[in-house]
Amino acid sequence: MPTFPWSPLSVAGWDLHHGRAPPWHGSHPNQTSISTFKNDILIRRLADVIQEALAVVRGKLQTHRVDVQADSNKRLPRIRGEQVQLLQVLINLITNAIDSMALQNEERVLSIRSEIHHSGCVKVSVEDTGKGLEPSAVDRIFNPMFTTKTHGMGMGLSICRSIIEAHEGRLWVTADNGRGAIFHFTVPVDPGSPS
Repeated sequence: MPTFPWSPLSVAGWDLHHGRAPPWHGSHPNQTSISTFKNDILIRRLADVIQEALAVVRGKLQTHRVDVQADSNKRLPRIRGEQVQLLQVLINLITNAIDSMALQNEERVLSIRSEIHHSGCVKVSVEDTGKGLEPSAVDRIFNPMFTTKTHGMGMGLSICRSIIEAHEGRLWVTADNGRGAIFHFTVPVDPGSPS
């Protein structure tokens, strides 16, 4: 699992609020491994984490007049995961979706769906009606330092993928025929969760 010389949550959070690398980038004294969440596993209902993420970005959603369609299925089984890290992934994906739609004159709709994936994990999909992704960007979007934003630092999605992989899940994107993008991630079901 990857180890970063800074706190991945601090970097992603700073990027979301400031749009640039934090002043401690590359020199933060706390050596943090994303994989260390397994020492403190929390069992969460994913619907609760989705609602928390939407609450955090509510102001930005209102500012950019984004309609939200959140199908956060409360009957899904519980998941294994660290709440703060999964919340950070969702905030990053939602914020990216808002940024993609911010300059569009067409209808701005953010859709979040959760369901059981064929792998047996819980899958979350975050879809927007923004400008979409170039085919060349789809292959590189998770690479560190690659960004499609004018003022982005290219770390958010790379960190998100590392967090999800540390949770034994998967993060990927599908382009929506030139109109928006859909980011999907999976996280394992808690083995003790009632079926």
